[in-house]
Amino acid sequence: MPAGQPGGMSQVPAEPSAPPPHTPPPGQPDPRAAPGGRVGGAPPSGPAAAWGPQAPGGPGYPPSAGRPPVGAPLSPSDESRWALLAHLSIPFLGFAGPLVVHLVFQDRSRWLGESALEGLNFSILYTLVMSASALLTVLLIGFALLPVAFIASLVLAVLAAVAASRHELYRYPVNGRLVR
Repeated sequence: MPAGQPGGMSQVPAEPSAPPPHTPPPGQPDPRAAPGGRVGGAPPSGPAAAWGPQAPGGPGYPPSAGRPPVGAPLSPSDESRWALLAHLSIPFLGFAGPLVVHLVFQDRSRWLGESALEGLNFSILYTLVMSASALLTVLLIGFALLPVAFIASLVLAVLAAVAASRHELYRYPVNGRLVR
């Protein structure tokens, strides 16, 4: 027995740990895994057990309580509200209001996308008329055309907003379909 070793047993350095005898290919579930996705050990408990081992915000976790998931369809009242705002913004903001509504909501509501697109086409025409009227102020005729164009666009925008509140698609009587 060598000196300094109790019981006469010699210590052999441990070999590096080898992988388990069966390792599934990457991306494949381990057949030894428990339903919660764990290999061996106790199953998870508590609120996290219902959702599995994913990271917060990942798949398997519920959406946050305050906001609907991105891309969720809009309710009819929300559709009408956004269409109403898109149409009423035309005389004051030009094409900015309908453009933003169209770009943000076109994938979430077909009706709202079409309604905002109709408003966008009218707002482009309105912007062109207002620009031409502003240029014609040099000839003094623009001073008469500016208020007429504004009042006409306001009346048509209110008619479109009333139709949007009834969830109807409004077609402006004077409109160039430049954007499709």
